[in-house]
Amino acid sequence: MPDPQPAPRFHQRAAKMSELVARQVVEDIVEQGLPTGAALPTEAQMLQAYGVSRGTLREALRILENNGLVRVRPGRGGGPVVGAARPHTFGRTLALFLQMDRTPFGELVEARLIMEPMMARLAAERRDPARLRELAESMREHQSLEGRDERDYLPVLQRFHGVLAGVSGNGVLDLFGRALTEIYTERIVAAERRPERWVEVRQEHQAVAEAIVAGDGALAEELMRAHMVALVAHLDRDYAGLRDEIVGW
Repeated sequence: MPDPQPAPRFHQRAAKMSELVARQVVEDIVEQGLPTGAALPTEAQMLQAYGVSRGTLREALRILENNGLVRVRPGRGGGPVVGAARPHTFGRTLALFLQMDRTPFGELVEARLIMEPMMARLAAERRDPARLRELAESMREHQSLEGRDERDYLPVLQRFHGVLAGVSGNGVLDLFGRALTEIYTERIVAAERRPERWVEVRQEHQAVAEAIVAGDGALAEELMRAHMVALVAHLDRDYAGLRDEIVGW
């Protein structure tokens, strides 16, 4: 009697045909280097290329459209066009999963506290010129806040954290960092309470940016960690109960 065959180490669930087509559309977009806004083939062309039914193709495009990766323009001359992998869209999906998993807001903040100091270190060590220009623009925004109304502060200060994620040069950290910042900012705006330490925040951001430009990874990481610890302390002090709230979609 032959020995039983060993069980496979990995199991991959069978994907629906529409998911397979959606994957193929994304592969084609990436392989062809199509930019955001570029027109995709017509429905007739895609039906012939992928060999599927009209219903399957349309379901595949809906999957991508729901994730912002494809936009379908209505009317004459319309059709599918390439979308963008935007952190906001990813953040909305992530928030939905976090809510379903009953994740408290404090854990989201904890994740940022862990990630952002490392992003600052990577940004200082890599110092990509194009990305440093984005950081410089963010700091010019900070300087423009002088004498402005308080409600102008929050978008600029939170945008710095998104810029930092990009300057890290790591695509995964960039996407997750910006997405977590989006979720955090939406909730803080909804709280309708303005931080009193915004001037200090500007100074802390400036110090981190200067360490990054100087290429001092250890200092950038240290300063960013201190900044995030202060953010957590401020959250606990001025937004009572928010840490235990479930992240909302």
